Amino acid sequence: MFWFIAAVILWLAALCAAVGAAAVPSGDSWSRPVAAVAAALCAVLGLGLFALSGLKSVPVKNIGVPQAFGAVTGAVYEPGIHETWTPWLHLTDVNETVQTTTFEQAQSNCLSVRIGGQQQACADVTIQWQIRPAAADALFSDYANQGDLMTEITNAVVVRELKQVVNQVLGDYNPITDVQAVTNTNSSTSQFSQFGPTILTAMRADIGNRINVLTVLLPQLHYDQTVEDKLNAIQQAYANYAIAQENVKVNQENAQAFAKLGTPNVSQLIAQCLTDVKADAGSLPAGFSCFPGANSGLALPAK
Repeated sequence: MFWFIAAVILWLAALCAAVGAAAVPSGDSWSRPVAAVAAALCAVLGLGLFALSGLKSVPVKNIGVPQAFGAVTGAVYEPGIHETWTPWLHLTDVNETVQTTTFEQAQSNCLSVRIGGQQQACADVTIQWQIRPAAADALFSDYANQGDLMTEITNAVVVRELKQVVNQVLGDYNPITDVQAVTNTNSSTSQFSQFGPTILTAMRADIGNRINVLTVLLPQLHYDQTVEDKLNAIQQAYANYAIAQENVKVNQENAQAFAKLGTPNVSQLIAQCLTDVKADAGSLPAGFSCFPGANSGLALPAK
């Protein structure tokens, strides 16, 4: 605006010089040309300052929202220098870079949600997003008067929608039945693995015309101690069951091996004992020996 005021002053000076040149007597051959040149020079300089006052710049990775007399006017401007020829136009920079909004229990701000069975959980969620250039002026008009623009857009558009979608997607999820289903079917796919893509699709459908939602990550849900205890109990029971199954297989293998031996003699039993001792090294009692005798841990009659 400073250059515009300077341009107006020069134009007024040019006008005064032109009027003065016209008022100079015709016989004065020196004053009239000087006044005319001064008027022309002031007019040209005023035009240059007017053009300078219309130059507007937008920083890299920003969108320029044009405003005039308190209202958003015209299309937004891309990064760079622009000649608007409108000195009173003001460009507000709106950040176009990718924004990352994170909720984590480690930072004491995980996203509180209600899951199946009216249970409470706390979700670690990370969403990456950026403003669409075509929607920058509308977002500015809606939220610029309430504080920092990017903070307001984050809270009023992205976070508000994220909370609603996460609660909708997780509303019927019961971690106990999910873990039971995975362990009982020996499956590697949990219902939980589909939540991130589902939330991403829903977010794009809801705010995709204004905000470009790039990614949504949902790595973990935190439960209260009662639910955690039940999940740990299920996992422990499954581990015990797996161990029991392996023991059954080992016993079956041993039974088949001894069946092939028929009625073993002492040498065969000693050989089998040495094999087992080698496999169980370090876990046998002190003084154990595979060779029969009075001090041996192997109950075989001496022949």
